[in-house]
Amino acid sequence: MRALIIDDSPKNHSTLTKLLRHGDQQIDLVGSAYSIEEGIKMVEELDPDLLFLDIQFPEERLGFEVLEAFEDAKFQVIFVSGHHRYGVNAVRFGALDYLLKPIDPGRLQEALQKARKYYLKQQTPAAQFQVLLEAFHEMKGERLPSRIGISTQDGIFFKEVKDIVRLEAQESYTNIVFTRGQKEILASINLGEYEEQFKSYPEFMRVHRSNMVNLRYVEVYVKADGGYLKLRNGEEVDVSKRYRDELIERLSRM
Repeated sequence: MRALIIDDSPKNHSTLTKLLRHGDQQIDLVGSAYSIEEGIKMVEELDPDLLFLDIQFPEERLGFEVLEAFEDAKFQVIFVSGHHRYGVNAVRFGALDYLLKPIDPGRLQEALQKARKYYLKQQTPAAQFQVLLEAFHEMKGERLPSRIGISTQDGIFFKEVKDIVRLEAQESYTNIVFTRGQKEILASINLGEYEEQFKSYPEFMRVHRSNMVNLRYVEVYVKADGGYLKLRNGEEVDVSKRYRDELIERLSRM
């Protein structure tokens, strides 16, 4: 894969270049850009297969501007982040991969494996970019994203957040249950990451080590047998003692 780094920090270029040259012989690093404008120009000229794109640039500009310049993008993207307040969560909603600075070599290899998989399948992330940009603009306007990209071993599904009934941990995966008529999806990330992703949504709450629920679909909280929820779809979900008081308080506000 032909890769391009777009990052305003020479130090980050140097670090990433060394990691790629010593750890992955299948990546051909074709260029380095240090600004958004230079990055757009080099994408047009070099036609890379993969971008390592920083989220935050000087003067409060964001790397998402590079994606906005290409309506029909044919490259994969791995974001590099120093914890921008909107950026990382927007990337999560687009089911795109990201690396936190300082870059961990193991995480870099995981991200490259995912990018390679979609590259070999000739799957372009145009729909992911659209969801990501929607999420970013909604967050910037102090609104919550309405759509989410869900990464699985078979591909990426794009769903409405409001249709999620509950999320259940299955080892390092998460099974996501939707409203009637929609198939469940086994996502490739763990429940802890989804808990972080939905932290700003008052209707989503973790109620057990294995379950997070959309409180809008709760029909009744049953106090007996340690406490459990009956959901509108007929399912029952156990409630851990540690979450009980918060759950009752939040349900009373729904």
